[in-house]
Amino acid sequence: MTAAILVLLAGLVASMTRGQVPARCDTPAVLTSQSAFIDCARAGTEKYRDRSAAIADGYRLIGSDFPAMGEHWIRISSLFDGRFDAARPEVLNYVIVQGRPHLLGVGYAVPLLDGETPPDGPAGRSAWHDHTRSIADETMLPHHHTGGNDAGGARLAMMHAWVWSSNPEGTFAADNWTLPFLRLGLEPDPTAPPAAAKALSLASGGSNYFMTSIAAVTGPRDATALTAAFQRAVITAEDIVRENNDRKLTGPRLQRLAHTWRELWVQVDASLSDADRERLSHLPIR
Repeated sequence: MTAAILVLLAGLVASMTRGQVPARCDTPAVLTSQSAFIDCARAGTEKYRDRSAAIADGYRLIGSDFPAMGEHWIRISSLFDGRFDAARPEVLNYVIVQGRPHLLGVGYAVPLLDGETPPDGPAGRSAWHDHTRSIADETMLPHHHTGGNDAGGARLAMMHAWVWSSNPEGTFAADNWTLPFLRLGLEPDPTAPPAAAKALSLASGGSNYFMTSIAAVTGPRDATALTAAFQRAVITAEDIVRENNDRKLTGPRLQRLAHTWRELWVQVDASLSDADRERLSHLPIR
């Protein structure tokens, strides 16, 4: 299984076209061109596919493992150096597959003061999202869907780039729901419903993230019903994966996973107050 996973990941990387890397990766011509930006990002982070090289260069793990983002490894010294350089991302996103870390994405962070807006970047300002809490808080919970052009107060604007893996939502989308497939050694299906990918993440430990996110919104409460609902969904997701005899999930299994996710949230909603249900209704964890 391990060899098959490595072949799959290698194939994903090999399928990405490479262009000529510009001499400098912080010029307007690079920062506003998606192809040039991606080429620079890959060239600058090639060595970090070995995580020990990232650690040697000052990157450190902060926060939890997001089901659709992986681990955030941040170089604090780069956060406030005033540079926006495609080859020097402030964040590296690693995903653990069969016990080994794989670099699949990178992130760029720009500190902003009240009234300032993020750079246009290769995907426009809409690709940036704001962080206003501590770094530890922001890398524990899903606060990454706040627009990066709100120009309100001091904050850290961030943009993700999935330069070492494919993402059906786009290279610069914050979430990458192919990651639950990769974690389990499965071939990502770009047509899979997001609900199926979210249910699949439960089979690789994602339930802790979702339950923590819910608790952060609802506050202290009796979590007995919530825990039981997630436990049932985890068992179902694991059974569906276990039944699969191939590295690619079939359409019916994807539909069963999507149904499992929807049923889970019926149970979650039933355990919440109307106010808490409303607070959770717009979060990307649903």
